[in-house]
Amino acid sequence: MGNLIAVGNLKGGTGKSTIAVNLACALAADGAAVVLVDADAQGTVTDWHAGARLPVPVESLPLGGERDAQRWVARVIRLKAGADHVVVDLPPQVGSGIASALLIADLFVIPVTPSGVDLRATGKALDLLRRARAVRGATKPACMLVPSRVDRRTAIGRRIHATLERFGLKVGPAIRQRSAHIEAFEAGAWIGAHAAGSPAHREIRVLKDRVLELFAETLAPARPQSAPGPVEVAAAAIAEAAPALSAAAPGLGELPRPARSIASGFFGRLGA
Repeated sequence: MGNLIAVGNLKGGTGKSTIAVNLACALAADGAAVVLVDADAQGTVTDWHAGARLPVPVESLPLGGERDAQRWVARVIRLKAGADHVVVDLPPQVGSGIASALLIADLFVIPVTPSGVDLRATGKALDLLRRARAVRGATKPACMLVPSRVDRRTAIGRRIHATLERFGLKVGPAIRQRSAHIEAFEAGAWIGAHAAGSPAHREIRVLKDRVLELFAETLAPARPQSAPGPVEVAAAAIAEAAPALSAAAPGLGELPRPARSIASGFFGRLGA
């Protein structure tokens, strides 16, 4: 079973799609089997892949409401069974979809731009992370905060790494705001193909290395498994979370079977 890397924040404009696409492609450039999932209805990753120039397969699986959660979880776990890494570009809002994703994610990568608005959104995303860990009764998903769209000419841009360290989580390398990323999107290519060896490419390679180091530090090696059917994998994911969910929410009784009940019933009103 491969690793699931969920990339997102609860605010748009953080550069999450740029990080998701380029991280997936950088992992693939090392020889890993990688699948990139576009879970954002906005479809930026799908548009990026329209020219079929990315070196990874892309699946468009928008995360919608509660009714979609079970089917979405089943499909993504099947993808995990056949890949080394599955990278998911999450939608930028609180909802049952992102809650379901964190129930099965191995790593939550949170891009953060140097702004007060982004820092507040990050605090809400970390609250969601804490709830997911409590439900799962584990330290999963691991988490990495990534300074994104950083302008070192500004005071806040120079301080962003130190600011993020106050959250007490792993902070990844800064991804600076560079025109090369915009050009790569317009060309339908990842930065390693569009501007190989450039500063933008080097930053993405460092991010990829830090992600792999984090996996080595915190996660047990994945063991090869035969790919089960979608119903079985969804049931297994839900059953794994059930004991912790019941302990975290006493009095709610037996865990409802649909994954949407996990997201809505046990995470509570996430927008509150």
